[in-house]
Amino acid sequence: MSKFVSAVTRVATQAQTKAKSAWARILTAGLLSALAAKPALADLPTVEGPSSSGTGTGLMGTLSGHLQDGLVLGGLVVCGFAFFKVAEASLVTFGEVRNDRATWTKFSSIVVVGVVMLVAVIWLLGKSAEIIA
Repeated sequence: MSKFVSAVTRVATQAQTKAKSAWARILTAGLLSALAAKPALADLPTVEGPSSSGTGTGLMGTLSGHLQDGLVLGGLVVCGFAFFKVAEASLVTFGEVRNDRATWTKFSSIVVVGVVMLVAVIWLLGKSAEIIA
């Protein structure tokens, strides 16, 4: 008789577990469908326009402003690229000086010309940003 009672209690326990699992699934599906049916009413901030406000209003003014900002950003990328190229040339020449394959005069001339070139690039970038805006 004890085997029968243990088998019955085991079956009853499994049935209760399945019933709880089924109710949990139904409850989860109901909550998800209720939440998915409602619109998301987030308090989103307003979209900022481009920093270099384009002439005019509306879509064309906004696109013009974004184009101007993109051109200025492109100039900054060119300026960063020029900085890295000057730094690379200076480091390579310094390595050559340390290995007695170049002179300190060559190194100093590369550094001076690189600095002058960077100043010119930054100045031209500033002027072009004024002209574009």
